[in-house]
Amino acid sequence: MSVALDFLRSIPRLLSPTGWLIAVIIAAFVLTGAYCSYRGAQGERDRQAVQTHKTEAKASSARETAAVEREADTTAIRNRQEERDHAAEAIPDSRPDDRELRRRCRQLREAGRSRPACNGFDRPVQAGPA
Repeated sequence: MSVALDFLRSIPRLLSPTGWLIAVIIAAFVLTGAYCSYRGAQGERDRQAVQTHKTEAKASSARETAAVEREADTTAIRNRQEERDHAAEAIPDSRPDDRELRRRCRQLREAGRSRPACNGFDRPVQAGPA
């Protein structure tokens, strides 16, 4: 224990007054640099937090807009489906006439979805002798 006390007592005699002044100036620069580094990092974190908040606000607005558009699209799709269902229910159960069958087969051909049932109706009607 006395060795440690002797060492502590000898510390002030290790440096001259000029040496102590230089050590204090170096310590002041180190502390100032650490403080400035901390403040700079804190400022950067604050800027990033503000940027993140702006980005989140923008994303939230975009999510709201997308939800409204999805709802509108879903409603439109549902309405179109109901219209098709009602239109299909309104079609008479009787067999369509030849003109209607030709028209439907022509539409299928133009869409590239010709059916075997259209084989007899794929030719245009020829006018009889006049």
